Amino acid sequence: MKHHFFYPLFLSALFLFGSCDDGKNFSEKFKTGWMSSCKKQASMNMDKDVAAEYCQCSLDIVMERYENDEKAGEAIASMSVNRMQQILVLPCIQ
Repeated sequence: MKHHFFYPLFLSALFLFGSCDDGKNFSEKFKTGWMSSCKKQASMNMDKDVAAEYCQCSLDIVMERYENDEKAGEAIASMSVNRMQQILVLPCIQ
């Protein structure tokens, strides 16, 4: 299965739903936006239940790795497609 379609999804979710807050938390807007955008895109290539699990997994990884919406957005925007797949896609599809 090709996973290249997930790269634009992550970037758009981060920039559309990111916040400018410098706190240590992710906003509900970010989390809801990530899940909505991810499930919409992932459901095109996998069962809806599997897509929901995949999207929650990728969100969990983002929230573990970064302090907040803004830092996650900056980091992911600067990642290569291969690096993003290693960090956010592969762990969630195995």
